[in-house]
Amino acid sequence: MIAQQIFEECAQQCGLIALKGNTMAEFKAIAPYQKCKEGDLAFVPDKKALQQVLEQGVSAVVIPKELQQEAEKAAESTAILVSANLGYSHALMKQRYGDHDYSRSGWGRIHPSAIVHESVHIPESTSLGPNVVIEQGAKIGENCSIMAGVVIEHDAVIGNGVRIHPGTIIGWECVIGDNCLILSNTVIGSEGFGYAQDQYFNHHRIPQTGNVVIGNKVTIGANNTIDRGTYGPTTIGNGCIFDNMCHVAHNVSMGENCIIISGFLGGGSSTIGNRVVASGGTMIKDHVNICDDTYLMHRAGVEKDITQAGMYAGGPVLPMKEYVISNAIYRRLGELRQQVRELAKNMTNNLGV
Repeated sequence: MIAQQIFEECAQQCGLIALKGNTMAEFKAIAPYQKCKEGDLAFVPDKKALQQVLEQGVSAVVIPKELQQEAEKAAESTAILVSANLGYSHALMKQRYGDHDYSRSGWGRIHPSAIVHESVHIPESTSLGPNVVIEQGAKIGENCSIMAGVVIEHDAVIGNGVRIHPGTIIGWECVIGDNCLILSNTVIGSEGFGYAQDQYFNHHRIPQTGNVVIGNKVTIGANNTIDRGTYGPTTIGNGCIFDNMCHVAHNVSMGENCIIISGFLGGGSSTIGNRVVASGGTMIKDHVNICDDTYLMHRAGVEKDITQAGMYAGGPVLPMKEYVISNAIYRRLGELRQQVRELAKNMTNNLGV
């Protein structure tokens, strides 16, 4: 491709604000700046990286606007694409020009082993891999890639542009929005953990007849489980991104654009606001409410409502400032214990006991 063509096609959508240097430079691939060469385009974060890629003879660079003057002085044969937000440009441009091509599976549009109920319409733009099962009444959107071994149960709804990786199960009546990415061996709409006990402590299942509703542009990592609600839905808002190995229990309501990292455990009927960030190992008790713009750090354990935005850490969670002080004291417990013992000993000696 030619730099001028890239700029004309996607400048506005990808956050590019200027094209400088050799506007007719050609390149064939997007490469990491550490290993780029002639014929590559690289995203360059800082002055040191800029010097490195120019020495390597890279054909085109995308740089933050702070580097524009320096890049123009140093680069003669290189195309310089200036970005207002380098990370954003990287994401959108790689999605457009360097994403995985799902058509390379080699199976054609619908593999002969796929089992699709006669009531289900598969659009011409959607592909099904080996051993896919789609049950009665399911609705499948345009431009979807449904890969090997996926099961979509009856009356589930799959939006447009959805990528479902091998071994995933979408439970009955669950709803997946547009442009979602669901990675391997995830179960959406698994049975919620609802039981009652009698006087002998025997367990009696409460049927979970709600569903799961996932918004648009959501990523669900590998080996995630999202339980259906007891009556109403478990909901995941638009733009949320989940790492691998996370669990969301029944009747959870999660807002938009949350970041959920590996090992997350969300207790049933909890409410999580918008733009909540949960770092690895975060655990949220059932029936807890967490407000917008909350950051949960250091294996946070949330046992009661959080009503003020900010950063919290530890278990039970404390505001970050208190957590840091508490941690500092904890590290000195051995030393403090010894000091207390010595003080007690001195007091005893002074009293002649």
